[in-house]
Amino acid sequence: MSTTFQRARSAEQREIRRAAILATGREMLAELRVNDVSLNELARRAGLAKSNVLRYFASREAILLEIYDEEYGRWLDALEREIARVGDIEGVAEAIARTAAARPILCELAAAAPGVLEQNLSGDVAIAYKRAATAHAVRLGDLVADRLGALPAGARLGLVAAVNLGIGGLWAVTCLSPGMLEAYARHPELDALRPQFEPSLREFVATVLTGLRHRTPRMAGSLDDYEGVLARLVAEDPR
Repeated sequence: MSTTFQRARSAEQREIRRAAILATGREMLAELRVNDVSLNELARRAGLAKSNVLRYFASREAILLEIYDEEYGRWLDALEREIARVGDIEGVAEAIARTAAARPILCELAAAAPGVLEQNLSGDVAIAYKRAATAHAVRLGDLVADRLGALPAGARLGLVAAVNLGIGGLWAVTCLSPGMLEAYARHPELDALRPQFEPSLREFVATVLTGLRHRTPRMAGSLDDYEGVLARLVAEDPR
């Protein structure tokens, strides 16, 4: 996307500008890793000066976290449709893995969120990000509990943490550098040990869910706590 905009003067024009910036970031993520998405290049592709982009978003990370929020919500929409067809651990794990694998931008941002995207945030951006993440966590816990029956609060929080860790961690492991791809191509015996994202995530989630049937994690908090925090954050939201 490369568009030259006049200065936005109305609320509608400003929203159009924000949407264009996010759309440009999304297009870049479809072809680049997070570390290769620079604010300068994003501004150039959007037809804006870098200073104009910063009128709408506090940083590159703020843009990417908003895309992450949107992607996570869309993933949960897809998961809700898929998970309604199943009723056991294997089916839930399969639905989670299949719908996540279909959203590479979600997976790329999940892999980068803790170590990269959360590092250059203002307090306001961090609060908005955590508010959205909390709402997503509650919804994910509800979706799984609806199919598998009630889970203890600590187990629900443990599940959400494990799913997020699984998506981000396994994506980082399975998205290989050119050097690693060359190594696998030159040594097929190594390729037999190469992990694949979707089946690895499926087995990871199924193992976690099986474990949660037998042991509730000793978490410092629960999704019940999350729901209370979310209610307070929504009440405090100036929007």
